[in-house]
Amino acid sequence: MGISTYNISEVTGAVGSGVEDVGTWTFTLDLADPGATTVSGDFNVVRYDDPSDDRGEAADGYSFSALNQPDFGTLSWDAETGEFTFTVDRAAVLATGSNQTVSFTVVGYDGYDDDDDQVVINILICVARGTLVETEAGPVPVEALELGGRVCTLDGPAVPIRWIGRRRLGPAELQEAPDLRPIRIGAGTLGDGLPRRDLLVSPQHRVWLRDWRAELLFGEPEVLVPAKSLLNDRDILVETTASEVEYFHLLFDRHELIFTEGAPTESFHPGPYAMREFDCATRDELIRLFPELALGTAAFDAVRPSLKPWEGQLLDCSFFADLNRAS
Repeated sequence: MGISTYNISEVTGAVGSGVEDVGTWTFTLDLADPGATTVSGDFNVVRYDDPSDDRGEAADGYSFSALNQPDFGTLSWDAETGEFTFTVDRAAVLATGSNQTVSFTVVGYDGYDDDDDQVVINILICVARGTLVETEAGPVPVEALELGGRVCTLDGPAVPIRWIGRRRLGPAELQEAPDLRPIRIGAGTLGDGLPRRDLLVSPQHRVWLRDWRAELLFGEPEVLVPAKSLLNDRDILVETTASEVEYFHLLFDRHELIFTEGAPTESFHPGPYAMREFDCATRDELIRLFPELALGTAAFDAVRPSLKPWEGQLLDCSFFADLNRAS
């Protein structure tokens, strides 16, 4: 910071880190809004003990640093007025499959006096979007899949999608029900470099695991484990930064193991619990597609034995570095 009698502040409404001598200003850009492409702001000189007292432009102008993450967008500015605009590269951010943060520094000058502040821009995405699903045509983001598209499976040839469901949870719903927040499975956590990128799934979504510990403990060499039971405070964590999440459900003629970010995970399984979570219109749609569901879910037996959450906690993925190499 420069000498304490000189201060610049962002004057368009960004969130500051304090009342006096604010050094950090935070903006949020939520890519759930398809029109969200830019963040703009403006710096002026303010009285040090009263940031609301706008004194106008810095006498000798402003300088701006480069973005700390130039891959996620571009920054333009006016060195005389202190105005700036960040333009996001939506494709680059969505391709990461997770929230991102960019920042830069602005300095205001008045003779020998100067003051520097930092701007932080949090870029939020619908965290389940962007997940790559392996298809006959190669990896495709889950939100771009279409009915009839053929998805690769672990147990046989590619199969057509019969139904696609989605559910979006906004900030209020996630605050009221934090147990619905997605689980982030870190890249490489499941062994053999899988998943290839961080994978985000719903807490109840089941992951395929093959390991001698599963056979020793449960008498099965391959099991399905709810993601929430694999939490380890290291590389499998609850995603707490998302303002909203949209979950996708892919249904086939039977329960399948499909490849998400390269890792085998389950397709949608219309069991009793899952069916209760849907509204009447969705349940009716599924029964029209699969009339046997009206009589129960026996036609959709799980493709592998499924562990209860407490059983899955016995399988620590920190030991799974060689999980699939014996395959």
